[in-house]
Amino acid sequence: MLKVSDLSVTYGNTLPALRGVSLEVPAGGSVALLGSNGAGKTTLLRAVSNTLRRHRGKAVSGSITFDGEELLRLDTAAIVGRNVVQVPEGRRIFGRLTVEENLRVGGMRSGGREAARARDHVYELFPRLKERRTQRGQLLSGGEQQMLAIGRALMAGPRLLMLDEPSLGLAPKIVSQVAEVVRAINAAGTAILIIEQNANMALGVADYAYVLERGQVSLDGDSARLKQTDEIKHLYLGHSSDEGGAPAPSLVGKSLGPWKEGR
Repeated sequence: MLKVSDLSVTYGNTLPALRGVSLEVPAGGSVALLGSNGAGKTTLLRAVSNTLRRHRGKAVSGSITFDGEELLRLDTAAIVGRNVVQVPEGRRIFGRLTVEENLRVGGMRSGGREAARARDHVYELFPRLKERRTQRGQLLSGGEQQMLAIGRALMAGPRLLMLDEPSLGLAPKIVSQVAEVVRAINAAGTAILIIEQNANMALGVADYAYVLERGQVSLDGDSARLKQTDEIKHLYLGHSSDEGGAPAPSLVGKSLGPWKEGR
């Protein structure tokens, strides 16, 4: 489905953001991309959506294909037309529009009946949005705004849904609810690529995960197995096996052994 091959990206023609990154999201799969601030996670989503130019970024090598079609040759609208849809970091809903109007914007590419079915599906996933359907987006809570951002993306009928830090700024209880909905979306057949610093949340919804460090994939594997590694426990889950709290070593270049085999 989605295949990123040896992708390198720079900003301002000088600052490297991604260096030889490769990853895959299979049809109906659920993949997490972990990493700290500045690791290159959002840059990868910008590359897939082909919005790098808006941020003075450029893909200098590599390719991104979706069902074999090169996405770097398409504009953002055409990529959405291929049913590759992103939920941006920070929600970015239309604050002055109502919940219903926000959803209507998300379904502009769909016919009336199709959009109505998509809206009803969103309301099934998020009953709270149905209760608030006439309320302006700016008056919703943070959790409700995140629900609306995901719901608006679902109105486009995505085959691949990309979520950029959906847990950011949310209370733990709301994070759990969002994770549950993401799992339900994936179970219904939509492939998921989730970008997160919250490793517990991301590894809980994804089958497979990649770790980005300084613009490179440093580790990847089955989510359940990754969660048990000392590196992930130390760097992302708040555990440390080192006496005195010594920092974990860099993961870049670390051998993955049999995890790479049979993918």
